[in-house]
Amino acid sequence: MTIAIERGAQVVLRDKVLADGHDDHRWRSDEELAELDAAPRLRQPLMDFLRDYEIELSNPTPWTRRYAIDTLDGVHIGNCMLYDIDTVNGQCEIGIILGDRDYWSKGYGRAALRLLIAKCFEMPSMKRLYLHTLEWNARARRAFAACGFREARPVRRGGRNFIRMEIARADWQAPR
Repeated sequence: MTIAIERGAQVVLRDKVLADGHDDHRWRSDEELAELDAAPRLRQPLMDFLRDYEIELSNPTPWTRRYAIDTLDGVHIGNCMLYDIDTVNGQCEIGIILGDRDYWSKGYGRAALRLLIAKCFEMPSMKRLYLHTLEWNARARRAFAACGFREARPVRRGGRNFIRMEIARADWQAPR
């Protein structure tokens, strides 16, 4: 049984489970999705991936949290993550991917991102969230801006150009 961490009007965020591994493997093996995630396409066989996935799920770290994104009727459509959780400086990096193309451009990503932002700012120490999106990914940049992120600066990593985007707790809590 999976338990919702956050439930919104359109999506549910929940802890990852082993059954998500099949979707995650398919999405990470997809050339277009890998490019959107600025990652190499996964070439690992499914059984090896699931073995590693199970180990990863059973050994969580305090500086990373991974969530599945489900529709309200329980369809796993993507994932979101918190990386480099830094409770001393009150910041962390977030990431999101909708692997199921049937749910693209319909507000599911924004809905999930808003839930994730709210979840992060429930942590008393969290003051600022940031992310890196590919410079050329205008659709992602618009979605992040619609959720309150502001473009902070260009960043070059691994031979790619990114835009660092940020949102502060005060900006999230301010009336929209």
